[in-house]
Amino acid sequence: MSHHQSPSRPLSRRGFLAGFGALGVAGALGVSGCSTPAPSGAAQAGPAEIDTIKFYGNVLGEESQKAAWQGAIDAWQAKSGKSVKPVVYPYDQAATQLALAARSGDFGGVGQAGPWQVLVPTGILADLSPEAARMQLPNRIIDSLRIDGKLYFLPLNASGIGLVGDSRITSEVGFTGGGSVEDFAAALERIKKQDKKLIPYAAVTKNPDLKDAVHWIWGRGSEIVTADRRCTLGDAASVAAVTWYLELQKAGLTKSGVARADARILFARGQAVLYDDAPLAHKFVRTNGGAAELAAAIRPFRRPASGSLPSANRFWGSGLFCSKGKGEVTSKDFITFVAGDVRTATALYEGSALAPADARVSSRVPGLAQDAFQSAFRTAVADHSQAAVWDRLASVTQIDTAIGEGVAEILAGQTGVQSGLNTLRKKVQDVLDQEK
Repeated sequence: MSHHQSPSRPLSRRGFLAGFGALGVAGALGVSGCSTPAPSGAAQAGPAEIDTIKFYGNVLGEESQKAAWQGAIDAWQAKSGKSVKPVVYPYDQAATQLALAARSGDFGGVGQAGPWQVLVPTGILADLSPEAARMQLPNRIIDSLRIDGKLYFLPLNASGIGLVGDSRITSEVGFTGGGSVEDFAAALERIKKQDKKLIPYAAVTKNPDLKDAVHWIWGRGSEIVTADRRCTLGDAASVAAVTWYLELQKAGLTKSGVARADARILFARGQAVLYDDAPLAHKFVRTNGGAAELAAAIRPFRRPASGSLPSANRFWGSGLFCSKGKGEVTSKDFITFVAGDVRTATALYEGSALAPADARVSSRVPGLAQDAFQSAFRTAVADHSQAAVWDRLASVTQIDTAIGEGVAEILAGQTGVQSGLNTLRKKVQDVLDQEK
């Protein structure tokens, strides 16, 4: 895969609203605010049990996951006596397909790929809190995904974008993860001194992935977007974080013009020591032609923090959502089955390196407990990950794009840190104000 995310791509990341644009989808749905009523034809009243549910998504069209998902569907159909009608589309058409289905009142069943956030204001999504309560999920991530106490998206995989590196070199310079950002920068200096040809930290320094700066800004104490939808960019903490990020680049500890895909290749070739990625990083070493020795040496690290503040990683994952009202019980039964089915979880882990979010399921997947990288990623990264406030909004992609563009201008020297972040704050706030 060349994209940032898992084969199914998490529902709160780049490309979410491709095809319409965030507000374009909202417009297609007739959404102007959170009080917008559901379309007249949307599933609301009626029997909670039905014989056939639709399954909206892209996984049945993706080679790496098709067999696992078809197996899950077949097993649920055999167990329940009900049937699943797939509605398969490429991921980049997900927003379009769901928006049209919602507007026409045809959305009924389970969604796997697409912008669940833009469906929230229509009132057609079911609260999956009861289902989540029966699972052993990472509380920090689940809590950060709730909207007014309700959970409309149940993660099947729940992790974060974390720091990974070649432990052969990091151990030589004394970096074991965590610690302060100052200690981290000093470790990068030692790597550079040891071998000037190496990129100590192949941090993302160009779009479309420069929203990665979010991790470091959070770590300095700036929320970026508060719970009441106020943008904090331009405050002292965000200025300190971006100034530090820029200084790493100026010192040659990071490299300009690096996107996520570039970082993966640089790391696999042994040209970079550290970079940020999803828990599929171990797999990407192999798919990008990395040596077996590097695959054995790759380790996840706890993100360094500033002072006594906790570090945090941005949520990464994939999951399911469903319509409420007609067929809701049937749809939820399907979701519960898939989320708890060890055979499906095993197939997804073996075929796509995806570990289940439910700890009780993951403990039963053969080989997963012995997978040192996945186990370490859970404790070093996933346990310290959370969704951003704007991950729950229809405008998630607009905000991520704005952040990426704003930070890119600063790193390119086109604007100063303070002035650039002030301009960015206004852009993000304008988008947030349109959400209200």
